[in-house]
Amino acid sequence: RFLVYCLFVFCGIPNAFSADTLVISNNKADYTLEAEYIQILEDSTNKLTINDIVSEPYHSQFVNSPVDSKILPSIKNTNATYWVKFTIRTDSDDNQNRYILENLDLHVDNFELYTLSDSGKYKINQAGYALPFNTRIYPHKNFVFDIPVDSQPKTFYIKVSSSNHNVLLFKIRSAPFFTLYSTSEYYLLGIFYGILLIMAVYNLLMYFSMRESLYLYFIVYILCGMIITLTEDGTGFQYLWPEHPEWNHLISSVSPLLLVLSFTFYSKRFLLLKTTLPAINRIFNYILAGYTAFYFIDLFTFNLSKSFPIHFIPFVLIYFAAIRCLRKGYRPARFYVIGYTFMFISIILFTLRFLGVHISDSIITVYSFNIGLVFETVLMSFALADRIKIMKNEKEEAQKKIISQLQENERLKDKLNKELEIKVQERTQEISRKNQELEYANSLLKEQAEEIARINQLLEVDNKQLKTNVKELTKARIFLKDVDFAEFSKIFPDKEACLSYLVELKWSKGYSCKKCNNTKWCKGKDEFSRRCTKCRYDESATAYTIFHKLKFPITKAFYMLFLIYANKEKITSFELSQIVSLRQSTCWNFNRKIQAAVANNKKKNNSDSEVDGWAQLI
Repeated sequence: RFLVYCLFVFCGIPNAFSADTLVISNNKADYTLEAEYIQILEDSTNKLTINDIVSEPYHSQFVNSPVDSKILPSIKNTNATYWVKFTIRTDSDDNQNRYILENLDLHVDNFELYTLSDSGKYKINQAGYALPFNTRIYPHKNFVFDIPVDSQPKTFYIKVSSSNHNVLLFKIRSAPFFTLYSTSEYYLLGIFYGILLIMAVYNLLMYFSMRESLYLYFIVYILCGMIITLTEDGTGFQYLWPEHPEWNHLISSVSPLLLVLSFTFYSKRFLLLKTTLPAINRIFNYILAGYTAFYFIDLFTFNLSKSFPIHFIPFVLIYFAAIRCLRKGYRPARFYVIGYTFMFISIILFTLRFLGVHISDSIITVYSFNIGLVFETVLMSFALADRIKIMKNEKEEAQKKIISQLQENERLKDKLNKELEIKVQERTQEISRKNQELEYANSLLKEQAEEIARINQLLEVDNKQLKTNVKELTKARIFLKDVDFAEFSKIFPDKEACLSYLVELKWSKGYSCKKCNNTKWCKGKDEFSRRCTKCRYDESATAYTIFHKLKFPITKAFYMLFLIYANKEKITSFELSQIVSLRQSTCWNFNRKIQAAVANNKKKNNSDSEVDGWAQLI
């Protein structure tokens, strides 16, 4: 028997001993189900029911938790269901208090409490982070259930399943104590959110007053902190989205990233890392990019809680950068470091609680993140005000230096102006003497210029008469006999000369619109067209002439018309083609057009005589 006993003791068979019974006394109203009071069974099949659990094969498979460990029992396998068993009784028969069971980790997806009724059947009380809020018996942010207790030991079973590695931390409290505690808790939470809202509104007003974008970064950070606390303490689920439990996991997954990013951008802007610590700023940019990429990879591939310590890295680096800025003489970082110290301590406590390290159940430790956020928000606001005050003082000092420099510049300017005035007077006298010499020279040049201008005027008149005579002689020669194309081109060298001639010919007696007979016109869509100011009809220089809709250069058309006119319409299309270097068909068509015009003019004049004149033929 002694050997068997030693074998059980030294081998440490966990199922050989059952958990202790929690004894409730009238003198104490708050109890924690420590490790020595609970046993845990992991159901990897997720198929066991309460009837299976209470049966002997499974009843003996419950395992005791390590009593001396500071790590609370938690859900290690998120794909399994965990059953928790505990036994409680009162120390006397006259205990009149009602007791409740409260689960402190409100992020458990499904939570079921099984209590044995008087009929011998187990009653199910259900709650969960993945269920609508109105399914709970008590409208409380935590999972709260009535639990019957008397002097006889009673065993209760809890069934939990979750997608997160939640800790298994339960409280047994009397109804009066629970009422007092929860009322105080909600009251403090109201103060907390009221302070954050006041600070957000205050910084928003400061932004409208100062137009400093740093206030917007700080407001976004405050709002992100409020979103995290709303999901962590359960008030967001209770009051803002009670019918949408799916939002709990969504907000819980995204809010840490939003908090890190908003606080990072705010801190970088506040500490002026780009100028004060450029090397750390570059390193921080790389770390932040890697953190964001790893966050999304982890979010869509692994469980977010496994990598929770990675959220701690950006905060550590920011804290280090803030201390470096303060040591380098950046005075606005004073309040920043003090406020961030509170937040840094709260983040450490929050991380330890998230990892399941049991520190304390007091409000200070449970709501360490909320307390740190409030202190940080208030002190950060002081830091912003101090930063603006320092910047204002620096600006005033800079303005004083500028004013003194301007005064010195004014003194130097007066001295320089006096020296310049003396030199200007000397220079003015010298210039006056030179001007007198120039005036005499100019008078001589003026007389010579007048004589040259008189001679040029006479030459210009003679040249104009000479050019006119030459042009008139050439025109007369053109209209009297054959000339080659080169000589013809001297009078009509290009398209503009031809169109200019047509304009003078068409409207020599004044303009009259072909559509409405209006005599007022303005410039048309090109240089040689005219547009009616009344009907907006645009008439080109070639319209209503023999050159309308030409498909070859108008200069050659002019020359062909001259050849036909000079040869009395007896020149052939073949000859025209050889002279003007165009296809015979083109020359033949234009010749026919001219012949038709000649016939039409003869018909109008009721005469068989030839068309009189070059202009009339055009």
